[in-house]
Order: sequence, then C-alpha cells, then structure tokens
Amino acid sequence: MAIRLVVTDMDNTLYSWIDYIVPAVEAMVDAVVTATQWPRIRVVQALKAVYTKYESNEYPFALQESVIFQEFNDFGSFDKLVIEPARAAFGEARRRYLRPYKGVTETLAALKERRLPVVALTDAPRNPAEQRARRLGFDALLTSMWTMPGFTFPAGPDGEALVAPDIKLKQERGHYQAACAVVELPRDFEKPNAAGLKKILTTYGMRPDEVLVIGDSVKKDIAIAQELGCHDAWAEYGTYVPLEYRERLDIISSNVITRRHAASVFESGAQTVKPTRSLSNYGQVLDVVDALSKGGK
Repeated sequence: MAIRLVVTDMDNTLYSWIDYIVPAVEAMVDAVVTATQWPRIRVVQALKAVYTKYESNEYPFALQESVIFQEFNDFGSFDKLVIEPARAAFGEARRRYLRPYKGVTETLAALKERRLPVVALTDAPRNPAEQRARRLGFDALLTSMWTMPGFTFPAGPDGEALVAPDIKLKQERGHYQAACAVVELPRDFEKPNAAGLKKILTTYGMRPDEVLVIGDSVKKDIAIAQELGCHDAWAEYGTYVPLEYRERLDIISSNVITRRHAASVFESGAQTVKPTRSLSNYGQVLDVVDALSKGGK
C-alpha cells in the first residue's frame, strides 16, 4: 500500500527546539536585566511565572504581563525601554540558533515534488509554530499545519491592547501568517490524544495504512500513530540533548512546557510503546516512504 500522506511533528523533529529556545530566552533575560537593573534571578522568576501560566516559553507578551511591568507608569515607556531591546535580543538569538536539522528542507522539498502531501501536527501554539515555519521556509513546503490555539493580545485596564502599534499593524496585514493552511485544534487535542491525528485522516480522506507519522516522542507521536494503525517512524536524532542545555532549560522553563515541546527528554528507559522504525536523520523519510510503497517495512 502506497503512502499517500506524511504527518510530521515539528519541535525536535524538523529542528531542535531546545537548542533555539534556551539561548533566545537567556538573551531576552540579559536584555531585561540591563534595562531594569533587576537581579537576574528576579527577572527569570518573573518571566517563568508567565510562561508557566500560558504553558509556553514563546508567549510573546510575557513582559507586559509580568510583575516587572508593575514598576512602570505607562506602557509606552516600558515598551521602548524594556520590551523593544528584549524582543530584539530574543530575535537575534532566534536568527542564530533556529536551524533545520540536516536534510529536513531537502526532504520536504522532495516530498512536495512527488506531490505527496506533508502535514505538520504540533503541540505548539499557533503563533510561534507559524513564525518558526515561516522563518525556516517550511510553510512553503508543508501542505498544512495543525497547532494548538494561538495567543491573543493582552489588554490593560482601559481595554487597550498592551502591544506596540507596529505589531498590531503587522498582525492586521497578515505579516505573521504562514503560506500554508493552518488549523487550530482544541486545547484538549494535545498529544498523546490521537484526536488531532484522527481529524487529519478524516479531513484528507486517508486510511491509516496510507499514512506515515514521524516524531521524536515515543509516548506522543509514535503512540498515536500505532493507536490509529498508521505507519510510524521515530525521529531518534531529535532526542539527543546535551546535559548542559537540559540544565539551562530547567532554569527558564517549567516541566509542563518541556513536556509539550520536548517530551522525549522525559522518556528515557523502558517504553511500553516500541517504534516500528528509527531515523538517524530526516532524509531517511524518503527511504521509508519508498519501502512502504513497495510493500516493505
């Protein structure tokens, strides 16, 4: 039976989320410390509280919703003196460290050339998932992206949005929108709930044995593939996290966030679910597709 649809995870499957988010948040913290003269630990704790509330280290309005903002009289000065340099620092680190894994871009391009649709199924909120896809050029290669609900603008006591005018304008003009279709799934569809994958199969009219699912998490990606009867490929290369980065991640992230974006770091040891096949690089997806289409394993 030929593979007619590929469903791929994003974080730590198409790129390393940990290698990017750790230096990006650390750069943001450094910028806030410089602007406010707050002790580093207070800045980290203030941001971490907001990140934990929204279960994302990429919540873009963390500063204006943190206790740091309470010491300023108005949003305008806070935006210019604190948010802008912090946003620039985060953005520069993201530019430097957000990179696709070897072979990912070429493989997605090859699958598109074959006219084999590739759908991304991620537990990341819509906003950061779209932004990463745009920056890496994946949105031009993916057929669609299926994400968790996105973030909305925070508002002050007067109801006014606590965001810079240029951000509101860019949002209105679709500047942050991905080139491919993006579908927000209900919050309770987060993996390992197989409902999101099941919705994709229904939407594209696919039988499970026509679908290949790829991801780094055995408990989330591989488990839902096997639950529905899809073919599975474990992105084992995405599970290798240096101890230094793991320790630095613990400082700026909570476990609930790490489980969403890098669940595999909690999955060492014996597993009740066994991947059917393992990948040492994303380029091997083409070999798997070819083998399955020829009746192999």
